[in-house]
Amino acid sequence: MIEEPLFKYSCPQGEFQDTLIDIDGHVIWQTPWQPNLIVDGLRRVLAALIKGEGQALTFWAVGTGQDSWDSLPPVLPGDDERRQLTRLYRETKRKPIPANQMIFVGGTSLSPSNQLQIRVDFLAEDIPTIGDRQLREFGLISGGTAASNTGVLINHRIHPRIDLQEGFTLQRTLRLTF
Repeated sequence: MIEEPLFKYSCPQGEFQDTLIDIDGHVIWQTPWQPNLIVDGLRRVLAALIKGEGQALTFWAVGTGQDSWDSLPPVLPGDDERRQLTRLYRETKRKPIPANQMIFVGGTSLSPSNQLQIRVDFLAEDIPTIGDRQLREFGLISGGTAASNTGVLINHRIHPRIDLQEGFTLQRTLRLTF
């Protein structure tokens, strides 16, 4: 008899891909799909949604994080610390997630799958202060307002610094699997 593990997959999971596009629409670079960290806030949001009281994903936030993350080797906070986060380390911009940019992968609204794909484009012009364009972190927000540090953080990713130049677009795509 073959026993199947209790949890075949560690769910929920998140993964993302970044694409940097220049002013002429050419792809400068694209990252491979990489994991991001699901934080404790997602479990609270899911429980509230099941009870009929939760708020949907509303914003994608980016931030500059901490300068120490640029050192070699980088000095990063551990996953256990990050799972408890309720906001980004230093949020500099958030954008609403348009309804048409959140889709079921392999499903429809009438027959949803267990995987969502979300895409938001960040333009240099979206972040008015040049120093705030040195992006090192991002997270998805449930509820909240356009003001920084509101709502419930559901995931978090620290990544190598991206200097978003004038005229460039950072296209972020994220998949959540439940």
